[in-house]
Amino acid sequence: MNNNTFDDILIKVENISDLKAQDIPSLDLYMDQIMTLFDINLADNKRYEDDKLLTKTMINNYSKEGLLKPIKGKKYSKDHILQMLLIYSLKNTISIQEIKKVLQPYHESTEKIEPIYNQFLEDKKELSHCVTTSIQEFIHENNINLDDHDQLTMMILLLCAISNQYKTIAEKLLDTYYQDIEE
Repeated sequence: MNNNTFDDILIKVENISDLKAQDIPSLDLYMDQIMTLFDINLADNKRYEDDKLLTKTMINNYSKEGLLKPIKGKKYSKDHILQMLLIYSLKNTISIQEIKKVLQPYHESTEKIEPIYNQFLEDKKELSHCVTTSIQEFIHENNINLDDHDQLTMMILLLCAISNQYKTIAEKLLDTYYQDIEE
């Protein structure tokens, strides 16, 4: 893999699609419609084509765990979908119980969920660009040649270490600011 290919990967990951709040229908949706909405709008978030971004089991588990506000009938509101999108953003890094603690304030007071979601997407785009730029600068400044297997291995190790660092920071924030919240 040459460095241009790596730059293409960085740019592709930086520009991975998000489902914007304004693209979520105001009408309540059935579970199958929500899964289709995720599949269509977040398709490039999948690592493998047959990966599932959201399943009926996931939605049911989120409801059982109290991560989603109770539904009326069998349809989910825009607020439910926003809650699912926030859960989706957190679930690969922190536990369901930790997600519950973080999102609890938006469970009862759902008028706050759309503004926080919109701000999250805006800030995520900016921070993602900073990450891409810093990785590109690091590779350039250190003359890393990704066609060299040893240097490619080192780059993968570094990226995994940084990923772990970000996860540890999130865990320390949870441990510091959410320790008094009951599960």
